[in-house]
Amino acid sequence: MSEQELSSRVALITGAGRNIGRAIAKALAAGGAAVIVNVRSNKAEAEQVVAEVARDGGKAIAAVFDVADEKAVFAGVAGAAKQFGRIDYLVNNAALRRERSFEEMTFPEWRDVHGVILDGAFHCTKACLSYLKQSGAGAVVNIGGLSAHTGSAHRAHVTAAKLGLVGFTRGLAHDLAPHGVTVNLVAPGTVDTPRTTC
Repeated sequence: MSEQELSSRVALITGAGRNIGRAIAKALAAGGAAVIVNVRSNKAEAEQVVAEVARDGGKAIAAVFDVADEKAVFAGVAGAAKQFGRIDYLVNNAALRRERSFEEMTFPEWRDVHGVILDGAFHCTKACLSYLKQSGAGAVVNIGGLSAHTGSAHRAHVTAAKLGLVGFTRGLAHDLAPHGVTVNLVAPGTVDTPRTTC
């Protein structure tokens, strides 16, 4: 990405307080985009990323809301858009990567993971849709995972939700193409990052 290639653009990255989301936020900011750093609850993490972006000469704000909570998403997106005046790019990165054998997995555990990964992508795309359509260069990028295609022990809930993102991406691409909004999915390979159980 050339320097300032994304100048005047605004990007919302969910789950951007750490790991891949943090790296995406910093890369987009380095390209000139103003970034909205979303976290579910850890405001300190979001503010750390915002500070890092500012230190490097970029623009960023923290947006604390749970992507699985429809009302919180719409309020958070509206607040962020009000500050920057627009949203051009949405990166649906937020995910839970909990491990639990299927035999021990409860339905609430299944739903929690789907709520963040799949429902979260739905809510965030819905909340950003009017801004993306107005952009003239709107884009949605969903962050998938290789395990969605290969499977993984103790992660049936995660792999099912990530594979669901593939179908969501394909359907959404057809729906939004007439509005000039592109939709893609990126499935990162193995990444050496810290993981928590929640």
